[in-house]
Amino acid sequence: MQRILVLSDLHVGSTVGLWPGEHPIEGGGIYRANEYQQWLYECWRKMLVEVKKLRPRIAIINGDPLQGVNLRDGQLITNKIDIQASAAIQLLQPLRKAVKKLYIVRGTEWHDGKSAENVEQMAKALGAKPDPASGQSTWWELYLDVGGPVIHFAHHVGCSSVPWYEATVPLRDTLLMLSELWRFYGSEAPNVRMVVRSHRHRYIHVDAPPDIQVVVTPAWQLRTAFAYKRAASMLPEIGYVLIEWDGKDLVVKPRIYQLPRLRVEGV
Repeated sequence: MQRILVLSDLHVGSTVGLWPGEHPIEGGGIYRANEYQQWLYECWRKMLVEVKKLRPRIAIINGDPLQGVNLRDGQLITNKIDIQASAAIQLLQPLRKAVKKLYIVRGTEWHDGKSAENVEQMAKALGAKPDPASGQSTWWELYLDVGGPVIHFAHHVGCSSVPWYEATVPLRDTLLMLSELWRFYGSEAPNVRMVVRSHRHRYIHVDAPPDIQVVVTPAWQLRTAFAYKRAASMLPEIGYVLIEWDGKDLVVKPRIYQLPRLRVEGV
């Protein structure tokens, strides 16, 4: 049984992203997680316990482990990338010890920096498997052969602010990618049977008969100022995805944590 753990969008360094409880910041101070970050951290610790029982062989961080630094981002714990990376390493080290291989796929430039410069050193510190084509410890995309079928990982996918249209773009992009692979490589194209994307902060699983699957992963960041502006009615989903290959079928097992109860103000 092959088991692959997929996580994405940790956004360590964001005031609404994952943070390891307490962590030093610039000038000798300590940033303590706020109420909602404490909830995220509790979910993260539950995930680590669950993963130790599930014993996946491979873990994949599918983009945006750090929040990064952008002048228009007003929700930063710190603008020091080294501190964000240090906090992320603290979070990820127990996971790294639990798996044999770790891959880190590049996310958006806003968060990961140009050519993933913000996360490259973090990936090296965690012993992430490097891309042999570039020599870098982060990947633009990953074709992973699990013993017959190939799973394609990349971070980016189009978004929708309407829940019942969420399947449209991932399915369209997957069928387009398969068409392009066949067009350029013919029978030598990778045997892609599953496509994994992230970026949206919401989980969805789409089957395209007879045997193609599309997965968009949940995240580890709550609603941002940008989300309140662009998709205020949609809530993020927090959790991870486990993919299993038993030699016959690729099976997707999502783990979504119940969001904290909404605070209703009385009069």
